[in-house]
Amino acid sequence: MTALTWTTLGTAAGPNAHGTRAQPANLLHRPGWAVLVDAGDSAVDQIARAGARLADVRAVVLSHLHIDHTGGLFALLGRRLQPRVGGPLTIYGPPGTAELVGHLTAALRYLADLGHATNPRVSPIPAVTAVEVTEGDEFDLDEIHVRAAVNTHYSFPPDSDDNARFQSLSFRFGTPGRAIVYTGDTGPSLNVAQLAQDADLLISEINDPNRVPPALRDKGPAVAEFVKQHFEREHLSPSEAGTLAARAGVRAIVLTHVGVDDADLAAARQLVASHFDGDIHFARDLDRF
Repeated sequence: MTALTWTTLGTAAGPNAHGTRAQPANLLHRPGWAVLVDAGDSAVDQIARAGARLADVRAVVLSHLHIDHTGGLFALLGRRLQPRVGGPLTIYGPPGTAELVGHLTAALRYLADLGHATNPRVSPIPAVTAVEVTEGDEFDLDEIHVRAAVNTHYSFPPDSDDNARFQSLSFRFGTPGRAIVYTGDTGPSLNVAQLAQDADLLISEINDPNRVPPALRDKGPAVAEFVKQHFEREHLSPSEAGTLAARAGVRAIVLTHVGVDDADLAAARQLVASHFDGDIHFARDLDRF
């Protein structure tokens, strides 16, 4: 069995435009077979740059439904449809995924019905199935066993309707030979630490809570304070990412969804290392692990 590779297709902390990083997306793959984990803008082109084919993608796993993690999903579906990339596609994600996928496939109806004089009608739309998962759910993707856990990227009151409706998930991928845990977007979370226990590789987000994204820097102090509180409660600082890796006892951490300015990466690495003494990697687009 060929070993599976994790490729970071997009490593930006979205949803802001970034000059050198694509929006969040990852590929877990071997020759001829792949799973897309989150689907930010440019995911389809990044798949090609990673040396894989669109036809190789058998499933999509979405951590949550923020646009920086789903913006490339419509392109994925449409660019399977028009060139007639066949085969079923299953999209796993939190509550709301079925509604999202339903609207996207409905939006493809015009394209599916559109014909040309020499090539009448592209339809039917390739088979797409949405499967909603939540805390503790498990499923298999060929030889990979996947387990989901709710994290703290959303901080609604525990018993509220919003808490049930809006969920952000982390995933553990049990592959032949190693366990890989993907945090998606999360704040500090004991639940994620338990999910990641003794994993070989932790793919973790990281954000500088004192950083205001460039697009928001002229919006005034109230916006800056809101962003700071959001980063502190619903994302991981460098110290918190290191603490998560140490608490879980993982062998290595790969930091993606990088909300740290390039000039501050060395200092962020030191903060991660002050809590975690394993291997530390700050990912760039198309890095392979």
